[in-house]
Amino acid sequence: MQTITLRVTDRPGVLARVSELLAGRGCNIDSMKITQECRPGFALMRINARIDNDHLDILVREMGSLQDVLVVRSARERTAAFSYWTVAYGLFVTILGINLASPLYAAYKIQWSLTPGMIALLFAVYAFVVIPSIVLFGQLSDRIGSKAILLWGILVSLLASICFAMAGGVSMLLLARAIQGLSVGMFNGVAVSALTALHPSRDSHRAAFFAALSVTTGNALGPLMSGALAEWAPFPTRLPYLVHGLLILPGIIGLLLVRIQHPVPVKTRLHLPVLPRTIRAPFYTAAATSFIAWAVVSLFLSVIPSYMDEWIGRSSSYLFAAFTAAIVLGVSSASQSLFAKWPLPRMAAAGFVLLFSGLTSLVLTMHVSSSILLAVSAVLVGLGHGPLYAGSLASVNELAPEQARGDTVSFFYAGTYLGVAIPVLGFGYAAEYIGFVHAVELFSAVMCAFSVWTWMRWRNVNKWRDFR
Repeated sequence: MQTITLRVTDRPGVLARVSELLAGRGCNIDSMKITQECRPGFALMRINARIDNDHLDILVREMGSLQDVLVVRSARERTAAFSYWTVAYGLFVTILGINLASPLYAAYKIQWSLTPGMIALLFAVYAFVVIPSIVLFGQLSDRIGSKAILLWGILVSLLASICFAMAGGVSMLLLARAIQGLSVGMFNGVAVSALTALHPSRDSHRAAFFAALSVTTGNALGPLMSGALAEWAPFPTRLPYLVHGLLILPGIIGLLLVRIQHPVPVKTRLHLPVLPRTIRAPFYTAAATSFIAWAVVSLFLSVIPSYMDEWIGRSSSYLFAAFTAAIVLGVSSASQSLFAKWPLPRMAAAGFVLLFSGLTSLVLTMHVSSSILLAVSAVLVGLGHGPLYAGSLASVNELAPEQARGDTVSFFYAGTYLGVAIPVLGFGYAAEYIGFVHAVELFSAVMCAFSVWTWMRWRNVNKWRDFR
């Protein structure tokens, strides 16, 4: 049984034309109700009919082309829209929790005498859990569907916030970060394929851009929320996680109600992701691009907020650290929309130039101790991160074969989270031996060199000229 709602002009013959179209398609009408609108000359028509899913979309389009029919909506469209926005909110709120700790690292450093290496490990440990879990659950989504995995993923995110709120030492913080990694591994890659399945036109490019926007927006608002609560509310290292738990509850309720249609499940054994040979060159280039973008951003989300007072001569506060982290990801969210209509190779070129400029500004900040220059660096890095991350994800989502989309996207995220973890971890331990300033200079030089190499690969992949 399907329900179709039409807004029509109140003229003779409209009902006859609609009934004739339904009869011509072999649809049995169970009930039909016509209601006059307050505005004269218009009416709402509600039809309950037996229509199979395969013909519903065709029938809706044909009704929309009838004379005097202004708007046509099906109940399935409304259900799909609700499911689409629910999955997007679930992705947003799961990612929101990832960087709640960024403004709080300074408090953890004082409370438990953490070194740069220990802070880097605390930040990066979740990524090492994400990588195997995102590969595993990406494959499971192809076999059992997305809904169950998304629901369990958001429940695990709630568990992580509870562990953070109860943390009494470094070991509990590490456990909470690992649980966060599991939740992201379950939700992130699966959410992209679910959003693609729920998009009205199954547009993988738009679904990927919307997923990337949800991720970066959640990343940006997370530190702002925790920084503001820690600055002005009691229990600075506990309250942000309790508020996050409350924000998760609507996502849990919504995911219990969503409906996601997928292709017939593929019955295969669990395996390491395998890429078709025809897409390997562009895929590895996209993965390297995302690796670089997130490596640089991770520096602004981990060690830098907790050591500002040592190299810009300013006493750290929760809110100042939060703004530093949030500027990068907030600007990234905005830049994704700014560059969204550019051809993908041009997006990459612009992103690398902006990222290089941001790293150069960061190195200069080491020598002039300027909070203004630090903010400029954060803005430039955010502007570069947006097109690099969103463009690479959109390209991979379009390249991915439908029957192995979960595998391909999961493989991409595995490379992305290696970028989150390994460079910043190396930076943290290098800072203990060569000093903070020299570690920033070394990190920037390596990232710039890697960016040049990756951009040369973009130029050599002809099929990346324009996917649209």
